[in-house]
Amino acid sequence: MLNFIILLLASFGPGLFWLWIFYRQDRYQPEPAKMIYKVFGAGILLVIPAGLLEQTWRNQLLGSIQDNNWIGLLVMSFLVISLIEEGLKSLFLIWFVGRSKELDEPVDGIIYGVTLGLGFASLENFLWAYLFGIQIAALRAVVTTLAHAAFTGWMGRYLSNYRLNSGASTSVLWSGFLIAFVSHGLYDFLLFLRNPFSAVLAFALVGFLIFRLYREIKNTVAVSPFRH
Repeated sequence: MLNFIILLLASFGPGLFWLWIFYRQDRYQPEPAKMIYKVFGAGILLVIPAGLLEQTWRNQLLGSIQDNNWIGLLVMSFLVISLIEEGLKSLFLIWFVGRSKELDEPVDGIIYGVTLGLGFASLENFLWAYLFGIQIAALRAVVTTLAHAAFTGWMGRYLSNYRLNSGASTSVLWSGFLIAFVSHGLYDFLLFLRNPFSAVLAFALVGFLIFRLYREIKNTVAVSPFRH
C-alpha cells in the first residue's frame, strides 16, 4: 500500500505542482477551481481512449523501434501518437472549454490547455511508472510532464484567440492544433531515435515551447480586461 501511495505521489505530484505554478500566473480573474478540477480530470480520462486507439499500432511501433526504422518512427510519432493524443485533447478543449462562459480573457485558454495536458501527463506517468518502475516517474516528472502542458497550452492560446475575437475564423483553431500536433510529433520522433543528440534536441524543443508559452502568459495577462 505504501509503495502504491508513493507511486501516486511521484506520478501526480509533478503535474499538480506545475499546475499550481501556471495557475498562479492568472492574476486578475483566476479560473474557478471547479473548472480546473474538471479539466484536469478530463485530461486523466482522455488517456484511456488514446491508449486504446494507440494499441492498434503497438506492434508496428515496437517493430520500428527495434529495427531503428526512422520512416516507421516518423509515421508512428506524427500520424498515430500525436494525431490521436493532440486530436482528442484539442477536441475536448473546443467542445468543453470553448463553450464555457469562464473563457473570458486571453490567458484563460492557455491555463485550461496546460491543465488538460498536465492531467493527461499525470496518468501517463503513473502507467509508465507502474509498468517499468518508479524511476520512470522521476525521469518524466519535468520534461514529459511539461511537454504535454506546452503542446495543449498552445492549442488553448489559439482557442482564446478564436473565442474572444469576433472576426476570427476556424483557421485560428487549425493553427493551434497544427502547433500542438507538429511539436508533439517531433518530440516523440526525436526520443524514438534513441541517441543522445536527438534527446537533447527533444528537451530543447520542450524548453523553447515552455519559455515562449510563459512569455505568452505574461503578455496576455498584461492585456487582461480585468487588470484594473
